Amino acid sequence: MSRTNKFQLSIGNVNYSINISERAHGLYDVKVNDETFRISIADMLSPSPQTATATRATGAVAGVPVAGVPGAVAAVGGTIKAAMPGTVMTLKVKVGDAVKAGEVVMTLETMKMENPIKSNRAGKVKEIMVQPGKFVNVGDPLIVIE
Repeated sequence: MSRTNKFQLSIGNVNYSINISERAHGLYDVKVNDETFRISIADMLSPSPQTATATRATGAVAGVPVAGVPGAVAAVGGTIKAAMPGTVMTLKVKVGDAVKAGEVVMTLETMKMENPIKSNRAGKVKEIMVQPGKFVNVGDPLIVIE
């Protein structure tokens, strides 16, 4: 049985209409304004925990992973992008650093919670497009991995 929960979220002067529908155990559709994301949340108490993931369910970029879910990764090509508005807290890498897939490259604070942002691939940090203290919006480029 599918259940839908509706929320109104305000961050600063920006309002969001959020609908969360459970599709199956651990699988959700999360609609933020007019954009729907498919969310898969793994049971962290299971013998082999996996990272929570989110993918866009609609639009031209369907299936592209997004960040913002704690421990999730985000990238289009080699560019890690913000999946939610927030403030850059820490940068864990610098230009020229080698990174592994799944390595935390920065933290983003949203609603007083720190979210680790991980690299989706192994490579070298080509460019860092943000600084600690900078506020970012959804879709803003954060770090380029080559």
